[in-house]
Amino acid sequence: MSLLDDLKNQAEVLRKRQQSGSALHDHYFREIHERLKLVYQHMNELAKSLNTIRPEVIRYFYIDGSTVLEGLRQADYQVSARRKTIDHADYFEALLVRTRCVGTEKLRFAKESEPLVTRMREFLWGNSLKFDLRESRSERGYVQSGTFTVEPEVPVSITVSGVPERGHILIVTRNLENLGEVTYTYEIDEVDIPLLEELTRLLIGKPNQFRRMGKHQQPMRPAQRARPVTETPEPEPSVIDDLPADDSPKSILGSLRSLLRRRPD
Repeated sequence: MSLLDDLKNQAEVLRKRQQSGSALHDHYFREIHERLKLVYQHMNELAKSLNTIRPEVIRYFYIDGSTVLEGLRQADYQVSARRKTIDHADYFEALLVRTRCVGTEKLRFAKESEPLVTRMREFLWGNSLKFDLRESRSERGYVQSGTFTVEPEVPVSITVSGVPERGHILIVTRNLENLGEVTYTYEIDEVDIPLLEELTRLLIGKPNQFRRMGKHQQPMRPAQRARPVTETPEPEPSVIDDLPADDSPKSILGSLRSLLRRRPD
């Protein structure tokens, strides 16, 4: 076999491999679209129900050790989608669920050295918290200490997106229960109603199995360092207490619909 023939054979093998990879990518892209469509329908209906019922979900966020933003109420749920148009058809690429936790009292605390002030400033910025910083400087202009005043508001989000190259769906939670970002990886067929039920429970502060579901869990590396493990006080009784326990056959979204029908005008 001549060198030219050998190169032609190698090129043909590579071409077939690329075609196969492209076909697999397109297959996963369409499967991901169908799953994201299911997620969008579920979360959009959930957001509408929660915005009407307004259940009381109380959150506590540890900033540093015993420094905590407490008594924040979670509300204002929104769902949006990013789509891609191919051959005049729209396909889901990613979904975003947003909410926010808001309190009434600002949090004030101090850090006593420039490295600690810098680290805390970057931590607050990194988690999209609004704050004011008053620095105390030496005669030479070096930071000696800093007093932080943090606004009692924490933005929360859940992003669901596909990775067609790998046939995966990613769910990324940000500031949900704890400050920071955590990424969960799922096979396409693992993103189903049972998983969304557990994600719903996680979102509204109910006991759940979300972190144990899917063969890729435990979750991937959190973006922020782990916060100290601290017992979180139970939320005050609310409409959420009427929702089913984990072993109930009734879906949590179905229960919200029932509560919505029973809600007086």
